[in-house]
Order: sequence, then C-alpha cells, then structure tokens
Amino acid sequence: MYAMQTALRNLRQGGAFFAVALCFASALPADAVAQGITLPIDGDDYSRLVARADAGDQAVDFRALRLAWLDSAARKRSAAANTRQLRGDLFAAVPTNDAEKIAAAARQVLSAIYIDMDAQKLLRQACTVLKDQACADRHHFVEFGLLKSIMMSGDGKSCETGWQAVSIDEEYFVLRIEDLKRDRQALITGPHTCDRLDATDAKGNTHALFFNIDAFIRRELD
Repeated sequence: MYAMQTALRNLRQGGAFFAVALCFASALPADAVAQGITLPIDGDDYSRLVARADAGDQAVDFRALRLAWLDSAARKRSAAANTRQLRGDLFAAVPTNDAEKIAAAARQVLSAIYIDMDAQKLLRQACTVLKDQACADRHHFVEFGLLKSIMMSGDGKSCETGWQAVSIDEEYFVLRIEDLKRDRQALITGPHTCDRLDATDAKGNTHALFFNIDAFIRRELD
C-alpha cells in the first residue's frame, strides 16, 4: 500500500486531486502563459538548490532542498506572502478548467514556496494542456523528485519509520496520491515527533500513515 511504486503509479495516472479531475476543455498556445516563476536569490542553500532543480539538474538532492526550505530566507518571507491565500486561489482555479489561469496561480505559489508539490503538479498538468512541453517536463521532474525524496525516507508504517515531512501540505499531498480520505490526525511525541494520519480508502479500509516531523518541530522550537 505504502510502497513508493504505488504512490508514483497513482501520480502518473493523475491520482485524486480533491473531488475535481483536472481536465481542460481546450488547449491554448504555449505562449499564452507569459508569467514566470520568481526564483529565490538569497545566496543560501535553498536558493542554490531551487536553481538547480528548476534547471533540471539530475544530480540535485531533493531531500536536501526540502530541508533547506526550513532554514531559508524564502520561508521567512512566505509568512508575509499570505501563502494560504495563494494556495486557496490555486485550488479555486481548478474547477474553472482554465489552464492559463491555473498555470498563473501555480506560478504565484511556486514563487513563494518552490517545493509546493500541489503547485508543481498543477503547473505540470496545465503546461501539458497549453502544449508547453518544456514547462511540463521541468515540473514533472521537480514534482517527482520531491515526492521520491519523501517516499524513500521511510515506509510510513510507524513513527520510527515515518516518512520525513517538512510541512503539513506534504503530508496531505501524499494522502491524496494514495487516494485516501483523512479521518483523524494526532501528534505523537517520543524519540521522534510524528504526525499520525488515520485515513480511509475508496473501499472503506482504514490505514494509519506516519510522518516524521522532527526537522520541522526542531525549527519551530528554536
């Protein structure tokens, strides 16, 4: 159930993104999307790793990129950028089936939080519809790189072997690609600090998923 192959297969097939399938009514020319992503240029590890990921560097360490976010200047700025509103605007754009609008909203999110996998996924899908293959390929690479770095960090079956997460948004993204509906969430403390998510699949079976949030909690307490 929690094997990386299953999660990646679900993602390749489109997965379940809320209750709305991202299917667009018509394709627009690639140059319809003019607004780009503003990459961080703070000179810190996060900025350097974002630049490498966006350039398609096959050797980039996506786990290091996600962890670098926690100490980044970009994360400090994101508090003032109202990222909850930016993500809300992105999700609100999905039912419109307007690929250009979705792409623009996704780029706004990624300009604030480049490691946001929901925005990476939706931009990839929008760029495919817009026939911008270079854009679609770039964000496919980043989306899957980020996802693999989570799925390879553990098996998600216990607090001791939980998947390493740097945000609650990462946890919910994994839940969606596993096609699970969240029922309950609990914080577990001990040798490791974990989020336990109890969820139900389409057949009514229940599952417990564990996410190691040591790195995130450590920064919050500093």
